[in-house]
Amino acid sequence: MKKVAVLLAAVALVASLVWAAETVRVFTVGDKAVGWFTNLTGAGVTGFHLEFDQPVTLLYKVEVGGRVENLGAAEGVEFDFAGELVAYGLVEVHWQPVTAKVALFQWLSDGRPVGKPYFATLPAFFKVLVNGLVALREQSPDQFQALLQGFFAANPDLQGTLAEAGIPPEMLITSLMTAPAEGIMNLLSTLVEGFGITTIEDFMAAMDLTPLLQALGL
Repeated sequence: MKKVAVLLAAVALVASLVWAAETVRVFTVGDKAVGWFTNLTGAGVTGFHLEFDQPVTLLYKVEVGGRVENLGAAEGVEFDFAGELVAYGLVEVHWQPVTAKVALFQWLSDGRPVGKPYFATLPAFFKVLVNGLVALREQSPDQFQALLQGFFAANPDLQGTLAEAGIPPEMLITSLMTAPAEGIMNLLSTLVEGFGITTIEDFMAAMDLTPLLQALGL
């Protein structure tokens, strides 16, 4: 009975840790930052993409439930890891400087994004949003066009606001319909800079993104 009780307690502990887990958790340990990245997609993954808000040096990595390797240099802003990690597996990464923050994190399966991304800066949010929209545009043009119609219907004053700022609304619509992801992100960055928007919260408060976020599972 004692062994059964210990086993049940261990199972309960693991279950509680998984339930309380977050995809991204960051701690400060001395002069370095430590990130825990937990696979909450519900299935195994084959890698992840990681971006910071400033250049970093990766110092150490350890996995629980698999093995992944950095595909590039240990210094930079963006990093791609490939390998295998089971559902609810965890990767611990250490980096310096300690002031660097995770801007974007995305689990991958066979090179494609899976699960909900983590983003903490406006450029990272734009990357997630635009890449998702472009993928939808390529996969289902009719669905994408209907989504744009729903977005502008939810924001009836948007075209007028753009026109008042000297920005032809057709420019935004044409860009969304035809431009590559990089071109759309450049246009959005220019627009938000012109309106003085610097944070994700400000951007979401400026318009109703519900149709887009729901369509992309964000």
